[in-house]
Order: sequence, then C-alpha cells, then structure tokens
Amino acid sequence: MGGSSKESIVDLLKARDAMLRAIRRFFLDRGFVEVETEYLSRSAPCDPYIDPLGVFVGDSGPYYLHTSPEVGMKKALASGLERIFQICKVFRVEDLEEVHSVEFTMLEWYSPGTYMEAMEETRTLIRSVSGSLKRPSRQYIDGPWRTLELRQLFLDGSGIDPFPLSADVLLSRMKERGIGGLSEKETWEDLFFKLFIQEVEPRVHEEEGPCFIKDWPAALTAMAKRKDPDTVERFELYMKGLEIANGYSELLDANEQRTRCMEDQKKRKRLGKEIFPLDEEFLEGLPRIAGNRVGVSIGLDRLLMVLLGKKTIDEVLPGRLRLRQA
Repeated sequence: MGGSSKESIVDLLKARDAMLRAIRRFFLDRGFVEVETEYLSRSAPCDPYIDPLGVFVGDSGPYYLHTSPEVGMKKALASGLERIFQICKVFRVEDLEEVHSVEFTMLEWYSPGTYMEAMEETRTLIRSVSGSLKRPSRQYIDGPWRTLELRQLFLDGSGIDPFPLSADVLLSRMKERGIGGLSEKETWEDLFFKLFIQEVEPRVHEEEGPCFIKDWPAALTAMAKRKDPDTVERFELYMKGLEIANGYSELLDANEQRTRCMEDQKKRKRLGKEIFPLDEEFLEGLPRIAGNRVGVSIGLDRLLMVLLGKKTIDEVLPGRLRLRQA
C-alpha cells in the first residue's frame, strides 16, 4: 500500500473520531446518559422488513444480533432514566450495495418530547457534527432545511393518496397512473414502496438541502405513536437523497404494542420469514415509562458519507477502504 492510501485511511479514521467525539459532547452537555445494551438476544423485533443475523454458541441458540438498540434502550427508560443515547454496531441481513452494509454504526437516543421537537434536535446535532469536521459540506448543512408531509408528496407526485386505500384499490389506481412492474399478489406495503420510489424519491432528490419527511403510515411503524387512524408521528431525514435518520414519538401503550407486534408476526409468516417470540420484559416495562418520549436513530456511516462528500459506504468504512486500496 502506498503512502497516499495510508493517508486517506488515517484521514478517514480521524474524521470518524471527530464525529464520534462531537456526538458525545453534544449529548453529555445536554445531560444525557450514555448507555450500553445487549447485542445478543433470544428474541428480535418482529418488523417484517428487517431480518437479524442468527448466532449459535456451541449447541446453544439461536441468539440474534440486534438490528437496533431500541428494545434494550426502552428497557433502560423503564428503569427510570429519562435522557439516554448509545453509539453501537448493529447488524442486518442486507445486500452489500453502495449505501448498505450488514454491519454498520448507529446512534440512537431517547428523551422527553415530541417528534417535532426531535426534528429540531436532529438538525442541531448534525450542524454541530458538521462544524467539528470543518468540511465543505458545512454550506449544505447550514442551508435551508425543509419539512414535508408524506401524504402531500404522494398527492403532488402521483395524485394518489395511498394511506386510506386497500391493496386492491391502490393497485388499480397505480395501474391507471401507468406504474410499471405491478403484480396482483403484491401487498399494500409492496405497492406503497413502489409508488414511493417512483413518485416521491425523485422529488426528495431534487431538494437542495436536508429534508424531513413526516407522518408515515401506521402499517409500517409498529412502535410509533398514532397521529390519526392512518398515520403515526414519525419522520425520516434525507440528505443528498439518502435516508440518514428515523425518529418518532414512542408508543408506550403495552396492549396496543402487543397487538401491533402480533400483526407484524402475521406479516412475517405470510412472507415465509422466521417468527420471533415477543419480548415480554420489553412489553411489561412500557407502562413504567412516564410522559411523552421520542426516539431517533441515525446511520453514522451514511451521515459521514454526506459530510465528507463520498458516494459509497465503502469509502467511509476503514476495513473496506483498506481492502480496496491494498
């Protein structure tokens, strides 16, 4: 490996270090407690669209590597903590693509408040991290941040509001719109994401600055608080066309949470996926979390991509960069 390769890896490691230090300063200065939760568990969240990696220890198992620290951190909230954050590795069954990795670094935090307040906190955090890196991306970060409603984006892009429609009606409307690659066997969720990719994402890519998209379908987010019958209080942050952050007002009603988890189990079964037992400790702890709470997660590798002006996740993962340049 030549000198320039070594320098680029050193620069990357220093940039990651600056980002992590800035994040910790941000939360510790605001009275947050940094926590660590278990990576291995006997169960896994029932999300139909996220699959965990199974691990066997001798003849014992399977255990599952966490796909996010959410469940463990909510158990910490149930113990009496109010403001907590965690930086950790998470693991998901993903194709290795330009912006995806099986193993990646996640920041997650919880505090009293609402998802609207969490959007402002997310913006303040990212501006602080950007300032610590002293990179050209600062102009982009300091520029206009927009907040858009997802339902309106669908209406503006396609004239279709998928939220209240059944799968059959949505399929018919999408055919009328001329959306290609449709099948009679597709679920509502499949159709939603196809419409999103073709009619909403192009609009998001046109945004000149960071963009929050708020109020997502209740069917897609089992752990978020309802806003109305169709939507939950959830946002996603897009930067340079990449999903960077996901946040929502937390669902703290244990009975409703159990019902939603069981619905997700049914979806996993229909998809032919593994069914995980419910985490009873998590469900029993929800009533002990007082007041309104909000949680936010950020994919730190993707955030570093945007802040350093990189195009692929390989360019910000030291191990992969070392292999590419060897």
